[in-house]
Amino acid sequence: MHFVTAKGILSSKNGMNLYRGCSHGCIYCDSRSKCYHMEHAFEDIEVKENALDPLEYALKHKRKKCMIGTGSMTGLYIPLELEIRTLRKALHFIDKYGFGFTVITKSDRILRDIDLLQKINEKTKCVVQMTLTTYDEDLCRKIEPNVSTTKFWEDENNL
Repeated sequence: MHFVTAKGILSSKNGMNLYRGCSHGCIYCDSRSKCYHMEHAFEDIEVKENALDPLEYALKHKRKKCMIGTGSMTGLYIPLELEIRTLRKALHFIDKYGFGFTVITKSDRILRDIDLLQKINEKTKCVVQMTLTTYDEDLCRKIEPNVSTTKFWEDENNL
């Protein structure tokens, strides 16, 4: 991983990217495309070390409430997130300023933030999209080597 300073954190369509790059290792990932102008290896996670300051500023100054979206280009619940907790802190701001939130993930680590996601949903709206590509464990490990598999969800829910 490496750190950069971000000028802004929200896109014009309210997308929030706290990181650039991903450690899921999905062989079909479109985000690896050169059109996204990543100047580093995709697995070398770029951490926007000051992300919370521009995020809070943007949320404080938005005229209309909206959904803050994330996860379409980077898996946010990478192992690093469990240490630095940038997403969790961002969720606190999203809740504090009354915004909705939507996330796309392939990781069971999202369960760490279930309390905040529920809190946001009680006030506005929270949408969690979980991608489970295949039920076949062996195939999953080949095409998405570092994601939570359906076996995890099966075991957790006693299916």
